[in-house]
Amino acid sequence: MSTITRTCFTVLGLITLAACASPWIKAGEHSVAGLNLRTPVGWTAQSQNGRHLWTRDGVLLNALHIVVDLAPSQPVFGVGKTVAKNEGTRFRTGMGPIEIQELIVEAMAAAGMRNVKTIETQPARLQGRAGIRSELSLDSSTGLRYRAILLAEGEDNSLSLLLFVAPAEFYFERDRALIEGIFESAAK
Repeated sequence: MSTITRTCFTVLGLITLAACASPWIKAGEHSVAGLNLRTPVGWTAQSQNGRHLWTRDGVLLNALHIVVDLAPSQPVFGVGKTVAKNEGTRFRTGMGPIEIQELIVEAMAAAGMRNVKTIETQPARLQGRAGIRSELSLDSSTGLRYRAILLAEGEDNSLSLLLFVAPAEFYFERDRALIEGIFESAAK
């Protein structure tokens, strides 16, 4: 794996720990920083600086990013000098749903992902608040095609989001229904 690819995923908050050192999230109801989620399968979990990551097969194969109540002026993915210095990757008070979507696209691009594009966007709810649900396509620095689903809101002057990212060819479609169920549990 190239240094660029490793850096890209590190910047997205994918601090890889040995599977045995990561806490195991069992199927069922879970509260992540006050956000209630229901999952029908187990995950390994990692947390750093208030950002949470769940994965089933490893962060390069599927990653569910969970960010709850990110304060204004904080970078979305919060790690790495390039991202931390880029104002376009910081949440700002008063951002509407489309601006939040654009923020996530910019943050992913700043993290080294290429060709980040929105495929579909629709209104949605997260934690009972009005927000946005988007599907994205993107490529890693080595050209591997990824797909992503974003659920986000910034109504309370803080940013909360769920972002699922997986390779388009197999893992994204395999886990799509599972992620839709988790997103649905987070809407309330």
